[in-house]
Amino acid sequence: MAIKFNIGSLNDGSQTLELISDEKELNLDEGFLKEPVKIKLELFKTTHQLDLKANIKGTVFLECDRCLDRFEKKIDTSFELIFVQQTHREEAFSEEEIRTYSPHMKSVDITTDIKEAVILTAPMKKLPEEKPDGSCSWCGRTKEFWKDILVEKDDDDDDAGTDDDEDL
Repeated sequence: MAIKFNIGSLNDGSQTLELISDEKELNLDEGFLKEPVKIKLELFKTTHQLDLKANIKGTVFLECDRCLDRFEKKIDTSFELIFVQQTHREEAFSEEEIRTYSPHMKSVDITTDIKEAVILTAPMKKLPEEKPDGSCSWCGRTKEFWKDILVEKDDDDDDAGTDDDEDL
């Protein structure tokens, strides 16, 4: 399956499409999405160009970097693409959001763009939100619980008794 729409069937002007897509359609790992994502596409078509604004909402499962428990994270991300008819612009664009298409193409596939947008919502450091008291909103553990487990190494301990930088 793929997320495609027929360019030829679109009328000139603004239109909105609302879609739902799951892990299988987006080729994501099973268990990454809590439920299918909701996709809202705002399209504006002229004779030789199609502007697309996509908004994706849903919930993903992430693994906490501290306790390794799975937790839920709501996602809400957007991106824009511009499709320009190739006959009016022979060379390809270098920008990621601008694509050329042949006037003979029947449809445009944005499955990969949707998949990448969903994957890029996952933060580098995967931690649930903290409650005001400093405890984890997901597992309830406090920073005190992690204090003895996650010991931060003090840089001063490595150079104890040496003052190499002072000789410079």
